[in-house]
Amino acid sequence: MGNVQHLLRYLTVISMIWNVEATIDNIDIPPKLVDCFSDWDRKENITTIAGRNVLHTCISDYLWKTGKERWAPDVDPDILKFISADVKEREKQITEKTNSKTTTPSPYKDIRVRKEYRMLTNKERRKYHRAVKALKQDKRLKPNTYDAIANYHNAKIQSTAHGGPNFLGWHRVYLATYEEALRKIDPDVSLPFWDCRLDEDMEDPSLSMLFSGRFAGNGNGEVDNGPFKDWTHSAFGKLTRVVSKGAELMSYEDVENILSKKFTSEITVPTAQSGYNLEYLHGKIHMFVNGHLGDLVSAAHDPLFYMLHAFIDYVWWMFRNKQESNGIDPANDYPETSIKQQQPNLTMDGFNMYKNIDGYSQNWTRDIYTYEMTPTCSKEQPSCNSKWLTCQLDKGRCVSKARRRNNRSKSQRTADSVDSITTEMSQIEEFTSDTCSKLDSTIQNTYSVDGHADSSKWIYLPIKIVNERKQNELFRSFEVVDGIANETLDIYDSEMYGKLKRREDTGKMGTYQRCNLPGSGATKIFVSAYGLNYYGFSTEYTIVDERMPLFKGYTYVPVRKPTEKPSEAFFAAYDSCGRLCKPYCRTTNGTYTRCSATLRIGNYSTGEYGDTYGDAFLNTWNYDDDEIPDVNDDNVHLVFYCNRKEEWPWQKYNK
Repeated sequence: MGNVQHLLRYLTVISMIWNVEATIDNIDIPPKLVDCFSDWDRKENITTIAGRNVLHTCISDYLWKTGKERWAPDVDPDILKFISADVKEREKQITEKTNSKTTTPSPYKDIRVRKEYRMLTNKERRKYHRAVKALKQDKRLKPNTYDAIANYHNAKIQSTAHGGPNFLGWHRVYLATYEEALRKIDPDVSLPFWDCRLDEDMEDPSLSMLFSGRFAGNGNGEVDNGPFKDWTHSAFGKLTRVVSKGAELMSYEDVENILSKKFTSEITVPTAQSGYNLEYLHGKIHMFVNGHLGDLVSAAHDPLFYMLHAFIDYVWWMFRNKQESNGIDPANDYPETSIKQQQPNLTMDGFNMYKNIDGYSQNWTRDIYTYEMTPTCSKEQPSCNSKWLTCQLDKGRCVSKARRRNNRSKSQRTADSVDSITTEMSQIEEFTSDTCSKLDSTIQNTYSVDGHADSSKWIYLPIKIVNERKQNELFRSFEVVDGIANETLDIYDSEMYGKLKRREDTGKMGTYQRCNLPGSGATKIFVSAYGLNYYGFSTEYTIVDERMPLFKGYTYVPVRKPTEKPSEAFFAAYDSCGRLCKPYCRTTNGTYTRCSATLRIGNYSTGEYGDTYGDAFLNTWNYDDDEIPDVNDDNVHLVFYCNRKEEWPWQKYNK
């Protein structure tokens, strides 16, 4: 009997230890991430900038700078030889080109021209698509030449490619490496650029012709049409995009702001203001496409990456042309910087044949390539010279046409798919009107964790969302008196009812430039989880009724399954206009208090998370015989309150 009691006491102690380990602990936001948040808190007002843009900038910068602490894809050691051979050949041919005494044929005799993607002829576009697909099959590098070059965009070896003035020059050299690889397959190919302004000015950019089988393929989950359909990577899985209205693209106004400045220091980190910061603004494009493009480590595995960065290079090219017209030498305008690793005369990460300042050389756009200007139009000349673009006569701007809406299932699309050339020649030119519901797309997470794309390696954390109705928004549900509707207020507005008037701050947080009220009252609140001690990120959402003074919903966010090592993740929530929500964590007495939304999750759950979505759902909902199911908040550790109070969510934790 004594042995049994001893065993029971031992098991009780072990159970207590497991439960302590299993507790979801609130931990501090990493200091380097706090530094970024604090910097934005000092220099920007949350009433004038969409908070999610700041969130994306800071978390991307932090994850890039601390990339060596997590997983990264393997890099073929032969890639440097591959790059060096191209550089030597290019330098030799440029020298021959400038030497009037030589008649040696050179591919640099005629400078190549980079065009906007939709300005390519059908033949040029097909040749480009063929070259990219051939690069994916090419075995000059391991596992293939496309993936080897994409793996090179890797924080473990390219630590200075982001977060400073080297961002522009490094990516210029990197694009040249990719373009040279394509031209080894087809010497007629030049890298096109994606001018996202043509899409941003649409009523619904997610409907852009860009995300069609004729161009880059669909943007609503796994890419299963177009030239890059069914692309896979051994570490990241199938190519995935989540084109979302919960983000925004660079606009015509953004580019005009950039071009209004004189010196590179005014448009680069760390000295540029946000509205003129080209690296910050480019992050919005990554965020808009999301999926693999939304994370810097996996971004280059989407061919859109290179067209996106060619656009950034195009904007820089226009900026430098303006500098020259003002008597400024762009090649010598490398900003003074306190960032030690980005000093101009240091060897460039990954390109040891160059110094950082060499990315600013005029040779690139004088001897190797140039750009064709994005088309413009006017009432006098309403054509944009592309059947994929239309002219906004009131603004004198070209914008993308909307693609044909496709509501067929994936199996139907696959059954109907044929060779891309035949498809382009046979499809009827039919375009939808430029409208779309904000709730018409869901989210396909990549489920990539530490080099394995496998949803079984994730657990699901229940998160509650409490949304507060926004100030000064009017829904068409009016009070009617004597047959006349009062169109100054709707019946759901708490301002009509004394006891419902809000006690919270009635501030106005900054939003995206083109944030519009959907009108139906239904909208999404997104929650993202970013791995801190593992490589992996995920996003989910719940749908709320914006008409209600208060509305609550639940979502279940994937987090890496903890093993002997707990999983640490940073969480953030935001609405479809980019406004951030405030985090609250459950205390031991069952109440909620403000917290950092940075959690350490142990390897044993008593209900705080589920191994599957179904488990997590059942942990938060009670099904008792024939009774109405009810929510069990005892297992909900994290709540986000989405109100309009004018403060950064991390404001109390970053001083």
